[in-house]
Amino acid sequence: MAKKIKYKVGGGCVLCMTCLYECPVHAITLVPNVSSVIDQSKCVGCGSCYDNCQPGAIIPVEVEVE
Repeated sequence: MAKKIKYKVGGGCVLCMTCLYECPVHAITLVPNVSSVIDQSKCVGCGSCYDNCQPGAIIPVEVEVE
């Protein structure tokens, strides 16, 4: 199986919502007073959320894809 980089919300999320606006496929939702959540079935691994959020808010993860 091939591997691909996708992203998940880390412990540094401060609910700034930048990732929500930057995601081109609308894979991110906001859980009020908690954190953002990335729907892995929608995430295409483009890195826009990672590139535009503060360090530690979004982290890359390696996943297997068919």
